[in-house]
Amino acid sequence: MNRTTVGGPELGGGRGAGGVVVLADPTGTGSGTVASLLADALHPSVHLRADDFQRAVRQGYVPPHLPEAQRQNTTALAATAQAAFAFATGGYQVVVEAAVPPAALDAFRRESRTTGAALHYVLLRSPEAPAGLGALGPLERHAVDAGPAAPEATAGAVLAGLAQRAFLLGW
Repeated sequence: MNRTTVGGPELGGGRGAGGVVVLADPTGTGSGTVASLLADALHPSVHLRADDFQRAVRQGYVPPHLPEAQRQNTTALAATAQAAFAFATGGYQVVVEAAVPPAALDAFRRESRTTGAALHYVLLRSPEAPAGLGALGPLERHAVDAGPAAPEATAGAVLAGLAQRAFLLGW
């Protein structure tokens, strides 16, 4: 065990490297609790909320669900990815809580490629998930059923998958 693996897997893959796990929860039904539990299990760790980067916009804020918010959403997601990988290159294990669908992972993949830090993607799936989230194709292995399970059980399942590098994304 090295200095960054106290209590959980090392996201970066060894030698004290940090890494990033994007915990996506499109329905917003439990990612906050699960993300906190994950960050508590990793050491040293950082917990970032993508929504905080959205709320950082003071003047000119557009509600993110509106079509005219595309530039704002893209910019906030890029800032989230840059912050996450800045911490990761400093040796931190980073948990990013976001409603990031697979198609929006480009900013994270770009930062992973640039920094060389590992990127993991986990999609929390609940019974309330909108139709169409079941068809993930090759990303199906990144889905964790968070339905009836307690947040602790979901976090445990995510940690087990991270330890096996099951959620690792390539560039």
